[in-house]
Amino acid sequence: MNSPAVLLDHYRTLACARQWRGFVRAFAGELAGALPPAECARVMGRIGERFATSHPLPACDDLAALQRACNQVWQYSDWGVAEFREGAVEVTITHIGDPLVALLGADAAWSAGFLEGAYRGWFRAAGMLPALDVHHCPGISADVTLFSVRRIA
Repeated sequence: MNSPAVLLDHYRTLACARQWRGFVRAFAGELAGALPPAECARVMGRIGERFATSHPLPACDDLAALQRACNQVWQYSDWGVAEFREGAVEVTITHIGDPLVALLGADAAWSAGFLEGAYRGWFRAAGMLPALDVHHCPGISADVTLFSVRRIA
């Protein structure tokens, strides 16, 4: 039977290559044991920004082109898929299939800092105004990570 729960469990098992699972879990445990969650998220954000710098995107004329460019990197890296939606006062980023969430679970919510930092780096490189920033938002499920690009509070 291919129930949604079984399919998601199967995905979560495959989300991180076997050779990296033990290392990533040990690294996350060490990080979480040494720092409070907010600082873990900041460290992951800096790693995400470094990732964005090392994976520069081509020039993008609009939000749809930026989404396509980001998804090319995510597809190549097996890191899920993103959808950008422009609202009246913010851009919403929905990211599905983050392998860190699949591997580490809800106890390591700070791991979303990696994606937050990557999107921050790419949006800044694309010309995001200095008054705006990328913010992690509460998600709708463990498999969907939400961000918004909005004014700095």
